[in-house]
Amino acid sequence: MQINKKSVEKLCSLPDDALKEKIRAAAVACGADGDAAVSKLTDLPALKRRLSSLSDAQIKAICQAVGEDKLNKIKRSLDDGSDG
Repeated sequence: MQINKKSVEKLCSLPDDALKEKIRAAAVACGADGDAAVSKLTDLPALKRRLSSLSDAQIKAICQAVGEDKLNKIKRSLDDGSDG
């Protein structure tokens, strides 16, 4: 999976529960507490709007800031069960 505007929009189209599971998996893949990460998600519609408004350039900049190792872990976690 390449992380770009199209893939972000696909994630944003998931039902809230499925998106939460993707976020939990990505957090765990990076060594964070998945439950703690999900507990911070108080306004999923706002999060989806913000993510959907990102440009490809902004997504690329975020990916570069995350670093290749963590980005690869996130990609793998998003690919697992990617149908939601």
